[in-house]
Amino acid sequence: MSFEIECRCAGQPLNPGQAGCIPMAGRDKYIILFDYIDSDGAYNGVPSGTVLNEAWITAKLNQTDMTKRWYIFPEIFALEAGVPENETEEIDGIPFPTGEEIKQPFSFSHVKEEATPSLKAVYDSLKCRDLGMLTITISGQLAGMNNNGDLIGIHLQQGTLSAQYKQAVKGEVQKMMVSAVVDELENDANRDYIPATSIAYGAKKWFALQPLEIVFTEVSQAGQDEIVFTLNNMYGSLFDKTPITGIVTNDFSPDLGVTDGRVYNLTDTANVVCTVVEDPIIEGKYTMTLASPQTVGDEIEIKIFKEGYAMQTVTVTIEAS
Repeated sequence: MSFEIECRCAGQPLNPGQAGCIPMAGRDKYIILFDYIDSDGAYNGVPSGTVLNEAWITAKLNQTDMTKRWYIFPEIFALEAGVPENETEEIDGIPFPTGEEIKQPFSFSHVKEEATPSLKAVYDSLKCRDLGMLTITISGQLAGMNNNGDLIGIHLQQGTLSAQYKQAVKGEVQKMMVSAVVDELENDANRDYIPATSIAYGAKKWFALQPLEIVFTEVSQAGQDEIVFTLNNMYGSLFDKTPITGIVTNDFSPDLGVTDGRVYNLTDTANVVCTVVEDPIIEGKYTMTLASPQTVGDEIEIKIFKEGYAMQTVTVTIEAS
């Protein structure tokens, strides 16, 4: 189903019919962001006939192809979604529509514990991408755009996503203020949703399925074959972040799990065997020992590949012992 042609006045008029007792889409409570078009050239979203169970959602949140991965953000508040401005030209005092609907901005807030500078970093990491957006409503529906029976993302105007941190003051809680603009080529006649009754694993529970983002912090180097570092959850204060425990040697992979127990020497363009041991006393602290000393100045690329976790690639420069 698509009303693109009819809404351009090029098709047969539609009959309004009778609405009957049909549920309405509820107000949005979570947003899901992702690349609008994936690496296969397909719209990102939910193909017709998909069984939206826990396994399918978990796979989307852990996709190794970043153009297909979904990012679900914490609960949103104070959503404001303005009506698109209908561009007009005034002739003899009469505003004639030009056929363009432009500037459809929306904004919302995250509040308290979830509205941290760390969350701003997440938004900033996505704002330069060509984004699509689905929303989870307060009624547990999944809302987006109907594209011939597939539910795809609402296309955002590239470069308009903005997140700003607002610290707490007397009488107000800490907030993250987020805004964006819907792409001016989107046609609101194609807005649609998947009802909660058709979603096997409740959409409001999806946020909790996301992988934990790991923050890597180098502590020291001993010789040219040993790197000591800490792994923490991204949320929390400088000295009070939740440590990430239980990471082992085989979780380090330069190629998304194809090769385990390796890091990558960017300078030599070669994998390096490593052994990783967690500190028995200090949670989240690890010692990585390389199979052989590396040359001073070499850049070592470190990646963790483990289901339920995510970490940006980190580059460590080997220093003189």
